[in-house]
Amino acid sequence: MPGVVAAGTTFKIGRVRMPRDREVADLPAVPVTRKHVMSRTQLAIWLSFPQRHYTPWARNQGYIMLGVAALVHLVTSLVLAMARESSWGEVLLAPFCLTGVFWGLGLLFVIGSYGAQKRDLAEAPARERAIEVWESLHYCRRDNLVYEPGVGVTFHPSETRQYIFGFRR
Repeated sequence: MPGVVAAGTTFKIGRVRMPRDREVADLPAVPVTRKHVMSRTQLAIWLSFPQRHYTPWARNQGYIMLGVAALVHLVTSLVLAMARESSWGEVLLAPFCLTGVFWGLGLLFVIGSYGAQKRDLAEAPARERAIEVWESLHYCRRDNLVYEPGVGVTFHPSETRQYIFGFRR
């Protein structure tokens, strides 16, 4: 199955703008922004192994947002404390107008990533079995069917996820 998915996935690395007549294509005079494009056929999407729920970068983004919020909150509090006579309540609570969104999104990312990590750990044994089944699947181009040798069951490629996680337990 990985071969069919790879055959339906193309990567294109190229320039955002084409070089003008007087420019040398290999040696641009100015820095050129690059673009990386990946396209997949619907068949490759159907036959791909499903991604995990947990991504560590979401948790790390949450920690970065919390750090930025704390830094902005601290600086704003110090500026308010030095600017005029104000109570400590104003100094500590007023910066939440600026940093409230960062605090909220940071907490949402961190708490959400821990929930996804727990779900991934709970699903780990099922994913191990599912990847073994997925690696043994074959695709028939003529009939547009997926089958597993020796089992005798065929199904449409859009039902790959249900087959690898549900049928073969």
